Amino acid sequence: MRHSRFVAAALFFLAPAAAHAVTPDERDAATEEGKVEVTLEDRLSTGLKARRPEDVAFVEHVAEMVRAGRLPAKVVDSTYLWAIRRRQAHPFPAFQKAIRLQADRLGIDVD
Repeated sequence: MRHSRFVAAALFFLAPAAAHAVTPDERDAATEEGKVEVTLEDRLSTGLKARRPEDVAFVEHVAEMVRAGRLPAKVVDSTYLWAIRRRQAHPFPAFQKAIRLQADRLGIDVD
């Protein structure tokens, strides 16, 4: 119960810090300037240090849900930022648990 309150409070305060979604026009402009586009899936996999096949599959599933509009990008971004700011050696388990809690509160089935 105590952990749930902490997660909820952390997500509440980190939500405004979440980055905005990149529009196709911004993506094309960035690629033309020689910048490399980093996908949500790449950012989650790398930042969360998802190594096991089932962890990578979960990250891919979450990224697909965001692309399909079934899971808000703001929730994923704020949960990601919360998980990596905890400074754990492997932030993926915290992200996975927190994203499931947040999705459940929104009435969304992540699994």
